[in-house]
Amino acid sequence: MKKLLYLFLAIAIISCGGDDDGNNTTEIRAEYVGTWSAVYSGDGFGDALVIVSSTGDVSGYANEIYEITGTVTNSGVLNATAGSVADGFNTTWEGVLTTEGTGSGTWSGSGFSGEWVAVKN
Repeated sequence: MKKLLYLFLAIAIISCGGDDDGNNTTEIRAEYVGTWSAVYSGDGFGDALVIVSSTGDVSGYANEIYEITGTVTNSGVLNATAGSVADGFNTTWEGVLTTEGTGSGTWSGSGFSGEWVAVKN
């Protein structure tokens, strides 16, 4: 019975030993990491500069003023938001980046929608 208790405690300790600090430490494919230039069109138009980190975090700006934040998965799926409700430019960007250095998708929000295309710098 004592051995069974030690086995249970060992399993419990191992299963609780993960990283719970909330930081994303998984690295994505190197082909996605870097600076991307995008243009968007549709009900509105403009450009964006997006930076993808090695952990898949996305940051940047649309039209040099609206902050972009989001993520890219290891398969290149991009989900991001730009702007905020307060500044009247609150949009969601969805699409795919390719390992060949191109990307495309759609954007929508604030009653507007359209498409975007990107190339890696």
